Amino acid sequence: MLFGLLSVLIVLVVLATGLMLKLGSDSRRMSVSVGVVEGRLIACSSTPNCVSSDASPEDSHYIDPITDPTGSKWAGLVETVRGMPGATLIEQHDDYAHFTFTTGLWRFVDDVEFHHRPQAAEIAIRSASRVGRSDWSANRNRLEAIRAVL
Repeated sequence: MLFGLLSVLIVLVVLATGLMLKLGSDSRRMSVSVGVVEGRLIACSSTPNCVSSDASPEDSHYIDPITDPTGSKWAGLVETVRGMPGATLIEQHDDYAHFTFTTGLWRFVDDVEFHHRPQAAEIAIRSASRVGRSDWSANRNRLEAIRAVL
């Protein structure tokens, strides 16, 4: 009886590990929609693993933008984020930056975007997981950590 339960448990652990490794691999190979369309960052999907300052404040995806009245935060943003663990700069323009963040254990890839809006004295922010449904608030926590450093 005990041997049977232990065998089932081992099989479940192996299957769960395989699934996590597959999802991590998928996230590294998939193409994603990112960028600014009509002055706004692309909207989050319906899954809870994305946050955006361009979402409606009543939406659970909403996060406050980074205030930047002098432009000094934007000036230091790329170097600040580039130095964070797992960060890779993918694209940078005058008013836009796109990074990926790769997690340690499972190697999941998340997309993080910044859109500088000097006329509004802010930096719009968005962070989204490429796969899965839940992220245990990893995207929100990442952006709040960046906000705190800036």
